[in-house]
Amino acid sequence: MDSHLGSALRKKLGAVIVFGWGLGSLGLAVIHNTLNVLLLPYLTVVVGLNPALAGSLVLATKVYDLATDLPMGWITDRTRSPWGARRPYLVAAGVLTPLALFMLFAPPSLPPEVWVLTALILYATGYTLFNVPYLSMPAELSMDTHIRTRMVAWRSLFIAAGTLFGVAIAPYLVGALGGGSDAYATLGLTMAIVVALAFFGCVWLTAPARVPETVRGGSPTIAQLKALFRNAHFRTLLLIKISHLLALAIGAGSLFFFFRFALGYDLKTLGVYGAATTFAWALSMPVWTRLVRSRGKRWGYFWATLGYSVLTLSWLFADYGEPLGLVLLRGALFGIASGGMLLMGNAMLQDIMDADYRESGERKNGLFAGSYSLVEKLSAGIGVQVLGLVLALTGFDRAAAEQPESAVTGIYVTAALIPAVLMVLSLFVIRRYSLAEARLVDPEVEAPSN
Repeated sequence: MDSHLGSALRKKLGAVIVFGWGLGSLGLAVIHNTLNVLLLPYLTVVVGLNPALAGSLVLATKVYDLATDLPMGWITDRTRSPWGARRPYLVAAGVLTPLALFMLFAPPSLPPEVWVLTALILYATGYTLFNVPYLSMPAELSMDTHIRTRMVAWRSLFIAAGTLFGVAIAPYLVGALGGGSDAYATLGLTMAIVVALAFFGCVWLTAPARVPETVRGGSPTIAQLKALFRNAHFRTLLLIKISHLLALAIGAGSLFFFFRFALGYDLKTLGVYGAATTFAWALSMPVWTRLVRSRGKRWGYFWATLGYSVLTLSWLFADYGEPLGLVLLRGALFGIASGGMLLMGNAMLQDIMDADYRESGERKNGLFAGSYSLVEKLSAGIGVQVLGLVLALTGFDRAAAEQPESAVTGIYVTAALIPAVLMVLSLFVIRRYSLAEARLVDPEVEAPSN
């Protein structure tokens, strides 16, 4: 390995850079969690779309991601600029994404289907411009798995803050403002401001980071993609993420309907539940980080997922008027399990990027991140489609204050049964993950020569 590269990658990253990189996840999490919880209710109850049609529009934008995520990875791997390979795209995303979010929740100026689809495609483009280069950065900033785990821990804390916004502040805000079109327009403006600050803050605070020049994209793109999917560790992680993201998309998308029609609580109570979840998530992060160092990521991933599975199944035993204390306790435990799952999955991705570079001598971080991001988006889109179809097939009436028994049963299926089954299936895949973390601590170990 080149001595300059080795020296740079052995350095401890400054706290400002670690903090700044993590800050970007605040914007991503605000978008992801707010849309997971409120997009389908907004499209069905406020805009007036059929649940199945609303789910189809969301899924259509995920199919669009098929044409953008991998090319974005290829492009950012080959970019040369005074700002580096990644940061120019973060700036572009900081402009486009807030505008798209404001448009999405503004009263439609075109037929609703056209307006919503246009806003969703613009949002998807901005999200890709940020997420793919962003996820590529840690493995280039450090070749020490423990330093990268610290970076991902900060990312997880900001995701907890973004989750607090999405599952607590946003529902509470919409509920407090009456739940109509004006309430959602205010939400869209608030999201746009928070996302812009997070994205541009990330660009500014990571500016001192200097990524040494490495071998990027030496092999043809098709050969690189084949190498990616021959990587057994990456294939295993993708299978885990597909199960988890499907479960989370279906379960989180059901929360609004579950709280309102199964438990009898309003949006404000859902906001309090979200606060309990995210505070427990944030408080658990130092514990999970220490456990990773002592027991390893696979161990942590398995037990966090098992805990989430049990908690999800417990919703089957919750009934109308469930004591609020029990609901909030369940929310706090969900937060602990969610924090562990998120930390392990993202840290594993950075380890896989690092191990691949040590073995091949090429930086393919953009392609790794693009593939990972694509799986995230497609899984989320399919999850929303499944939720919309189940609601439509079980007789959900978007205009009714009370739902028929068949619709409530469908809500229990999407809030508890389907997510729990998917989580349990992922446990068998987690046990197959076998990347040795010990060799990813010292940058000199198995590093390529440039």
